[in-house]
Order: sequence, then structure tokens, then C-alpha cells
Amino acid sequence: MRNLVGIIAILFVTAASASAAEYWRFGVGLRGTAVVPGENYSNALGLGVIASFGDPDSRFTTQFELDTWKVIYDFDVDTLQDLEHRYAGLGVGLYEKYRIFDLSSRFSPYVIGGLGAYFLELKREEETGVVGLQLRSQYLHSLFMVAGGLGIEAGFNERISAFIEGRYVYLDSDRNEDKDIVHSYLGIRYRF
Repeated sequence: MRNLVGIIAILFVTAASASAAEYWRFGVGLRGTAVVPGENYSNALGLGVIASFGDPDSRFTTQFELDTWKVIYDFDVDTLQDLEHRYAGLGVGLYEKYRIFDLSSRFSPYVIGGLGAYFLELKREEETGVVGLQLRSQYLHSLFMVAGGLGIEAGFNERISAFIEGRYVYLDSDRNEDKDIVHSYLGIRYRF
């Protein structure tokens, strides 16, 4: 009897998976990250991975993201000197994406918003007696963040699409280094 229940359960799960595959798509993607240049920093670059879930006919898609980036500042706001410091870390987030409308069968603009966290490290240049200046780790910390943005997605076919996106990221912190930032993304996604 137990074997029969197990076989029925396996058949049910298999049928449900096959049925869901008709309506739901799982996608993975890679993206490059750049931070729009702002006051006192020179560049910020990174990479990210995206996992998306949703009905391809729906306007809503849920997205899990994991990315890393590094900002190099030319001016230290704490010491008010022209000392370099680097801010790098890992970000995770859960986002909801809404396709606003379709410009054509292949192009559609969207809005995106979500919550997440950043795990960051600050390295600051410090003067040393012998060598001159040397980067040293100041602290590691984690921050809650809220982000929202706009993007446009271009589908090459049913499975592969590319996107470009701009996003404002609010970091919940009182530290001078933890400034709210604007990210820009360029990526590609494959839907299974």
C-alpha cells in the first residue's frame, strides 16, 4: 500500500510539474553593473546573477538577485583629504518586476522594485611611515536596502532576452560612505 501511495504521489508531482511548465517559466541571467558617476567617486563596476520566476503571459515576474560591485572614491569625506578608499561587497535581493506595456512583440519597458541587503567592506588609504599610503580594511558591515527602477527588455526569441535598466538604491545607514546610489545594468536572460 505504501508503494502505491508513493507511486501516485510521484505521478501527481510529475503531472503538476508538466502542467506548470506550460504556464510558468524559470529564467537565469547574467548582468554587468555600473554605478552612475557621482560626486567624489571615479568608477563602480560589478557582476550579478538573476533568477526569475513567472508566467510568460503575465505582466508580473518575481526575481531573486545576487551581485557584487566595487566603488573607488577619490575623496575621503571623513578626513576631508584626497585619499582613495574602496567600498566593495555582496548584495542579495528579492524584486517584483512589472511589464508596463509592449512597444512591439519584442520590446517592453518595465518597472522594478524590491528589498534586500548589502554586505560591504570599506578599505581606506592610510599613511604608513615606510611605504607611504596603503589600503587597509576599516570595517565590514551589512545594510538593509530598498531599490526601484525602470528598464527595457528586448526579446531575441521565446527563450533569450537582453535588458538595460537603471535603478535607485537607498541604503539604510548613517555613515557617510553609505550613500544612496544609482545603478545601471546591462544583461542577458535565458528562460527555461
